[in-house]
Amino acid sequence: MIFSREVKSNLSKLFAWLLVISILTGLLMSIYILMLDVNMKSIFDSFLSSLSENLKNILGFKKGIDYTDISDYLGFIFQYVFVFIVMFAMQLGANSLAKEQAQGSIGYIYSNPISRSEIVTQKFLANMLTYFIMLFSLALVTFGIVYVIHMEVEVNMQMAIFAIAKIFGGMFIGGLVFMSVGLFFSSMSKSTNFTEGTSILFVLLTLLITVFGKVYGATFKVVVEKFTLEIFNPVFL
Repeated sequence: MIFSREVKSNLSKLFAWLLVISILTGLLMSIYILMLDVNMKSIFDSFLSSLSENLKNILGFKKGIDYTDISDYLGFIFQYVFVFIVMFAMQLGANSLAKEQAQGSIGYIYSNPISRSEIVTQKFLANMLTYFIMLFSLALVTFGIVYVIHMEVEVNMQMAIFAIAKIFGGMFIGGLVFMSVGLFFSSMSKSTNFTEGTSILFVLLTLLITVFGKVYGATFKVVVEKFTLEIFNPVFL
């Protein structure tokens, strides 16, 4: 009962986030065709060369990336999309218990012959399924976009499929980490507005610390490289 109830309550959030992230992915993927134009690539390379190393780190431009290679380009754009994806994952976890408190249904759930640990487990599994559906759907959207591009220009579809599988596998694991943190926040709050806002702020704060660590360097850089956003950064997968 808890599992199916949680999945149903997540559907509206799932479709809303999927729509937004799919549009963002489509917009970023549309730039790939421009990269294949010699003149546009020359302008882009000139733009990159004009940036300082610190600014490149902040914007996510890594050394050695071939922006005309579909595998590299997918990793490049999904490092930005990944931020929104972990926000979604963390909000799923953060709303798990908080929404029951807000709706006043937590007492009804606890009155059933089921342990609290089982309630949390079923909710986490339901959120995990929702998150998987989200990523699987987005992977299909991404594949569809790549296939449309393939009809216009030459694209190595085998490498593209491998890149998509690798990127989304990493994002799935990375998102589960943030989902777990969100579930912890949910256990301490009775307001969904608070937990949703906290989730976004937590992800943004993690992102800012990561960027600052890259710019500052030294030991701080070594520390932030152990953060989830860096370990599962699609550009490194």
